[in-house]
Amino acid sequence: MSNVELRFNPTQDQEFELEGGAKYNFVRHKERIDRLVAEGRYAEACEARYEAFMILAEALPEDEPMPLRWGHANSRAAITVLYGSAVDHFRIGDLEMAMAQLELLMDCDPEDHFEGVNLLALCYIATDEWDAYDDLVIDLTDKSSEAVVARLWAGLRRDGRLDAALVKLLVSRHKAYYEELTAEEHPDDEAFRRDISSERPSQRAEAREWWLLTEPLWSEFPEFVSSLRATQA
Repeated sequence: MSNVELRFNPTQDQEFELEGGAKYNFVRHKERIDRLVAEGRYAEACEARYEAFMILAEALPEDEPMPLRWGHANSRAAITVLYGSAVDHFRIGDLEMAMAQLELLMDCDPEDHFEGVNLLALCYIATDEWDAYDDLVIDLTDKSSEAVVARLWAGLRRDGRLDAALVKLLVSRHKAYYEELTAEEHPDDEAFRRDISSERPSQRAEAREWWLLTEPLWSEFPEFVSSLRATQA
């Protein structure tokens, strides 16, 4: 793209630094979005994220991945905005757009600093994109609570049952997520907000935050939660 305001500077690590002024200044986009969120203007923040995403998508080449350097401020801001917009679309159930954005995120941030692969896996499972899911399942590790949940749900969707070994893993190593999934209530209250915004949020708060993000899925596919609850007996 020939634009004096936009440059992709290659690095020795085969990444690129997105240098940009005017509309390609993603640090400025992110600062505006952060202000809107701080003021409680969430709908406007979502719109601003989507607008910034569209600018990024149009700037990136269509024929090859463009990995951006996380250590570069403008590149990191672009990655952050991209992930944020994908989350926005996931929340409202627009899984097709969320998938497209998360796939672009994987190209721009191969190290996956936001662990977007776990959210992408949920999108693939919900939409029966099994070939795509099988391509990324190797990245769904036992160390990640969200990855274990995704693999459990995939097993239920495909085989009609929960994998007993994965249930045991979830209960033993990721208990906060198991308890959150099987809980009757998930209050988004002051205590939770204080915990999740602290310097070191508890595992319970992180599990609650994840539940609040993914709740639309479990409302649409209630058999997963009901199957997990049945393991409590």
